[in-house]
Amino acid sequence: MSQPTEERRARIAVAQYEPHVGDLDGNREQAVHWARAAAAEGADLVVLPELASSGYTFGSVEEAQAAAEDASAGPTVNALVEVARETGIHVVCGIDERDGDCRHNSAVLLGPAGRLATYRKLHLFYDEQSWFVPGTALPVVDLPFGRVGMVICYDLWFPEAVRALALAGADIVAVPTNWVASFKRTVHDDRGYCQGDYVAMASAAQNGVVMACADRIGTERGLTFLGASIIVGADGWPVAGPAPADSSTLLVADVALSSVAAARQRTPRNNLLGDRRPDAYTVEPVASHSASSPRVAVRVASHREP
Repeated sequence: MSQPTEERRARIAVAQYEPHVGDLDGNREQAVHWARAAAAEGADLVVLPELASSGYTFGSVEEAQAAAEDASAGPTVNALVEVARETGIHVVCGIDERDGDCRHNSAVLLGPAGRLATYRKLHLFYDEQSWFVPGTALPVVDLPFGRVGMVICYDLWFPEAVRALALAGADIVAVPTNWVASFKRTVHDDRGYCQGDYVAMASAAQNGVVMACADRIGTERGLTFLGASIIVGADGWPVAGPAPADSSTLLVADVALSSVAAARQRTPRNNLLGDRRPDAYTVEPVASHSASSPRVAVRVASHREP
């Protein structure tokens, strides 16, 4: 008689708090504090906000450069690796990464063995384009409890990124983020969700991955951040959060990573990844026959449901 397969589980934490632009020592102390708090809760993985090392709203290239640090052995990385070695936790932290004369809005994945991966944000939002150079790749890392990928904030609005991580075998997608009120008609709905929460839920549901989104709070140089950090299960429903809009908090959730495979197998005959039809995702122009509207319509040539 075969023995049952041991269920893979992970305890995931996201830390929501307020970094301050230019306060490098204070930001590092906060990152260490929240990593230790997550470790004290028994977390296997903690996600910290986007640009947690530096703050977000730079005023010049010189200020962004002064706040940048090396992803291999910068002071934030070194301090968090020390926490990981002492506690066994793994940490994803957003940093202003120095790369020669340029910078990247990056996330580092750290553990007891040191830095395991650096992800450089692919899609730069608004003034980030003045300070950073976009990245070119999406790493996935095997950890003792599962496979982890990373995206940052605005990357969520481009579904290809999370889909690529899912296809590469990611169980968990860590999302350091700085969701902002700017350019939004509705900031929070009547349940306290921001749009980023719903995009994370959709990403989880579409790909069968766990999403761990760590937002920041506060107002920095007139820019207001939304909080509402969230952990979403692989079925697309929240397992922790959303957090309040303006409070520092640590969300913690236990996730059965066997749920990832189960979520992808939507029915006995349907699999979220296996049912893909990339050969058919083409757009064919269709000439309009309307005399009053001589435009070109388009239709997507794809599998038609019965």
